[in-house]
Amino acid sequence: MVGPQRTTPSRARRQDTTPYNHLPPAPLAAAPTAVASDAALSDDNSSSIPTVARQITRMVAMFWSPRTALNAYPDLQEAIEDGSEATLRAAASPAEKRYYDICDELERIQPDFFEQLGAMGSDCRRQVRKELSDGQSGAKAEDNNKVKNGIVHWRKWSPALVNEPKTIRGLFHPECARLLAPITVDFDNEEERRQFTECDNPPMTSSHWPRALYLDDEGDPAQPSKGLLQGDLLYKASFDEPNAAKQGRKGIAHKYQLGVITPAFLAYAAVVLRFSLSSEAHFNDTGGTFNYVDFYNQIRCYLESPKYEKTNKILLAWWNKKVFPNSIQTHNNAMGDEPSGMLSLLDAEIEREQSDSGGFEDEE
Repeated sequence: MVGPQRTTPSRARRQDTTPYNHLPPAPLAAAPTAVASDAALSDDNSSSIPTVARQITRMVAMFWSPRTALNAYPDLQEAIEDGSEATLRAAASPAEKRYYDICDELERIQPDFFEQLGAMGSDCRRQVRKELSDGQSGAKAEDNNKVKNGIVHWRKWSPALVNEPKTIRGLFHPECARLLAPITVDFDNEEERRQFTECDNPPMTSSHWPRALYLDDEGDPAQPSKGLLQGDLLYKASFDEPNAAKQGRKGIAHKYQLGVITPAFLAYAAVVLRFSLSSEAHFNDTGGTFNYVDFYNQIRCYLESPKYEKTNKILLAWWNKKVFPNSIQTHNNAMGDEPSGMLSLLDAEIEREQSDSGGFEDEE
């Protein structure tokens, strides 16, 4: 049973520091309604529950269960009421913390969301869960469709991708294959290229991040953080849409008036970009040929881990300067990595730096 709404000073402070503007509050349905049409799920309908779910999917957690999110609320509410919120959050698993973040976001977007939900009958709550689920899946479908269609115009591909089926991409297309390969593969070396494209060596798993994430599509395995998540295609996946220049439209970051680049947003864009380069005709979280959930979680693990904080402060500053050059910024357990995967390379880089400096640097 979902309890009544809670409002606390900490909630207000968290609302003040959110990195983007919020949609108008959406009135929850008083009774079950018919299945929403495509028009009702459009982002133009800014008062709809599906639109709220789209915002959460893009900005807070790409892969989440509405049922689990709503079920996480009572424990969080009880902890706030008895003063143990900090303890609850500190002891929570990464997945639990993310669901608490989703609860926070639901309240920030619509302060009386849980109060209204708690007053509903079971049929109405079921309808709310369905609309949240529609919005979550709709966000991924919309953005994947826009980027997979838009990327064919973002550079001169050889062979051309315009008006060609998506199934010719991936390892079937030389440029897409190169961009999907990890930086540990020397694509100019014929044998290494053959091993990757024909022998699945190294395999295209979530631990091996694509070269497309890098500035100029190039990375150094000895310094894997250099240029990481600064790729031009990644930027376009975040801020461009098909024919955006001609039609005066902007990408998903502008849609919510994003004021600062966040780890969740970068990880979301990386997933969308990776799918657009693949030969997969349809996006599948984990049931296809690539585990996008683990890929997303690994990127967030890197961006949010304290041991990479120094590097990632520089990375996020780079993004904010690139995206918001005139703005004053006030915001300053993945499934695991393979031994040769990206997180292992990043760990090795830190270890080398510590060895060269004689140990850890003193923190202020």
